[in-house]
Amino acid sequence: MPQLTLHGATYDIDAILFDKDGTLLNFGDLWIGWFDQLVTTLNQGLPKAHALSHQALYPRVGIDPEQRLWDPTGPLTIGSLDDIATIVSLSLFESGVAWNDATQLSHDAIARLADTLDWPNCVTPVKGLMNFVAQARQAGISLAVVTSDDAHNAHLHLKLLSLADAFSVVLGHDQVSRGKPYPEMALLACEQLGTSPQRTLIIGDSNGDMAMGQAAGLLAGIGICAAPHLDGSHLTHADHVIRDYDELTIARPHH
Repeated sequence: MPQLTLHGATYDIDAILFDKDGTLLNFGDLWIGWFDQLVTTLNQGLPKAHALSHQALYPRVGIDPEQRLWDPTGPLTIGSLDDIATIVSLSLFESGVAWNDATQLSHDAIARLADTLDWPNCVTPVKGLMNFVAQARQAGISLAVVTSDDAHNAHLHLKLLSLADAFSVVLGHDQVSRGKPYPEMALLACEQLGTSPQRTLIIGDSNGDMAMGQAAGLLAGIGICAAPHLDGSHLTHADHVIRDYDELTIARPHH
C-alpha cells in the first residue's frame, strides 16, 4: 500500500485529488494574463463610453492593481468562470449596458478567449510537480483533478502540461450541481476512481479545496503555496502547508 510522507507525518493512501490552478500550474502565469485579455476582448466590441478599465476591475476579482498579485481568497482564485462573468457583467451594467446585453457580452468574450489565448505560454507546472506525479503513478496511486474551472479548460491545460494521461478522473465546476467548498466534487471523484474518501488526500491552493476535503471526509488536506507573495495563512483548514512538491515523499512499503 503506497504511503505519502511530509513534515514527519505518514499517510496510507490509494488516491490523491488535485486542484488545478495554483496547484498543478502556476496561477499568475495563466490567470492574470487571461483576465487582462478578457477585458481587452470585451472592450473591442464596446462603444468608448462603456469601455471597462483594467485597473478598476482588478480589485473586483481580487488582483492588486499596482503589483498585479492575486488575493488567494478572491473570485479570480476561487470562483468559477460564471462568477467572473457575473462580476464583469455587473461592471458593464454600471457603465450603462442593459443586463441582458452585459451577460451575453461577458459570456461570449470568455468563450472567444478559450479559442484565442496563447495557452502554451501561460500554462507552466508548479515546482516538483512532474516528478511527484511520476512517483505517485509508479506507486500505483490513483490521481484526479477537481477544479473550479470548466472541464474543457482542465483537459486542455493537462494536455499542455503533458499530463493528459496521468489523471484518470478530471472534474470541472460545470460537472457538479454545487462546486467547492461543497463536498460533491470530491465525493464524485472518489466514486469514479473507485477509492474510499478515508484513503484519499487532497492538494489545493485555496481554503475552498481544504473545506471541500473536510466536508467529503477525506483523510487529509495539503495546502500548497507556490506563489512567493503568499504565506499560507489563508489555508486555515489545511492539515499541512507546503511550498512545492519537493516537500512530499512517496514510498511503497516493502513486505
